[in-house]
Amino acid sequence: MGVEQQLEMQGRRSPLSALLAQPLPGWACLLGWCAATVLFLVVLHLLGGSSTVDSVESVYSTWAIAHGHVACAFVKPPADGVSSYAPFTYIAPVYPLLAGGVAALTHIGSAVPFPSSALGPHCATAVPAIYQWSLRSGALGQTVVIGDMGWIVLMFGAIAFVRSTGRGRCGWEVLTVLVLASLPPVWAAVQTDFHPEDLMAMGLSLAGLACALRHRWGWAGVLLALAVLTQQYALLIAAPLLVVAPKKSRLSFILAAVVTAALVVVPLLQAASDVPNQVLRAIVLGSGDSSGTGGTLLQELHLQGVFLTGASRVAPIVLSMLLAWWLVRRLGAVVLSPVPLTALFAVSLSLRLVLEENLRHTYYFMALAVALVLLDVARGHLRGAVLAWVALVTLAYDTGAFLVFSSDIPGAGLRQHLPEILAVGGLLVIIVDVTRGRFRPYLMAWVALIMYGFVSWPFISGPFWSQFPILFWQLVLVSTGIGLAAAPLLSYVRQRSPGRARPPAAPALVTVWSV
Repeated sequence: MGVEQQLEMQGRRSPLSALLAQPLPGWACLLGWCAATVLFLVVLHLLGGSSTVDSVESVYSTWAIAHGHVACAFVKPPADGVSSYAPFTYIAPVYPLLAGGVAALTHIGSAVPFPSSALGPHCATAVPAIYQWSLRSGALGQTVVIGDMGWIVLMFGAIAFVRSTGRGRCGWEVLTVLVLASLPPVWAAVQTDFHPEDLMAMGLSLAGLACALRHRWGWAGVLLALAVLTQQYALLIAAPLLVVAPKKSRLSFILAAVVTAALVVVPLLQAASDVPNQVLRAIVLGSGDSSGTGGTLLQELHLQGVFLTGASRVAPIVLSMLLAWWLVRRLGAVVLSPVPLTALFAVSLSLRLVLEENLRHTYYFMALAVALVLLDVARGHLRGAVLAWVALVTLAYDTGAFLVFSSDIPGAGLRQHLPEILAVGGLLVIIVDVTRGRFRPYLMAWVALIMYGFVSWPFISGPFWSQFPILFWQLVLVSTGIGLAAAPLLSYVRQRSPGRARPPAAPALVTVWSV
């Protein structure tokens, strides 16, 4: 254990912190995993199950692969034949490959013969033929259920990461998976929009980071290559990790990643040799191959073409690598300690949100929300500000609108009053703080935003939340998210700045919940 991790753990613990640090037997950890999975599935069931929104980006690939037509897995219909059911883009290949295998094993849609003879030359008529088959077979509802495995990959990736930080096989591990299963940005990735590949990519990335923390750089390269081939935002973790990797381990990291990518990409290109460009487009761009709907900071700059792509997709990766390079110069090998490494990839993930051209969905914040929770677990205490941030993200984007205004699903009456419940809860905490002489500015601002933006007041037709543009929420939520990720990192940098021979002493009391 390094000096920096010792600093995080020293001091007298609160009773709850001491309880969470107690080792657990294997059966207790397994019970915690099962409880978190049940919680995740129950939330999905109560909110209507997995969504079919954006499912066109993956289900056609899944069905084609399940029936052995890999050449047709990423083929778009001709421009004059595009309709509402046709995919405007395809996601990266790893999730469809896995989902296709599951669909084949479970015989989804087998009641109706698959239209293998109607796919046309070069798969030109594959999409309309498969669409008609899905309607007759009812395959869509069964196929989206496969997306639940995204949670399983995320959960085990988080478990591997927590164990690599020294907080596994104890209460912290169980608390981590339960908190992640409760996060709206996590279940929104399959409940409000069907993007289980985002959960899977995050899980694979966390497993890769766990290998890096254990100095198993070959396996880190394998897992991060798979993560990038699942959802390309994983480059924001892989690229800075390459920078901070020890020189003697960097080659094994790169070789493992290249070989893994080749084993996935080359067979796909060979199978789809008639349309290699469409396969490469899915591999390189994936679901990022779509234009934004306006309102973000980047959209307000009115960039076009290659400049827009460079700013939204390339610039965050370059900035994350520059940040990693600067940290290596300031921290040296300490950057590979759990807390600074977790903070580094949390800040890297937030750069995507700064330069995102389309920011209308809660699941866009999933990766950063997961990173912030794991950062707090690595530090040994959870910040109330992180939970407040997640709640505000939930209300500000489509999940919030769905929860507050939908009347088509069970429990709508309670959800309609969610903003009021949160506001009253925040006010009660503020009152308790006042009696104890404590003041938390973030909590005051949080309650004010909820009361003005989401609470329905008497004699007013509805809350004012629609008056806040997307740019407002981007500035508020992304800037505070960056602050929550960067604060522990800046603390490490200050501790090791010139003129400070010793880091400042840790507080006498380390609590589980803090500002």
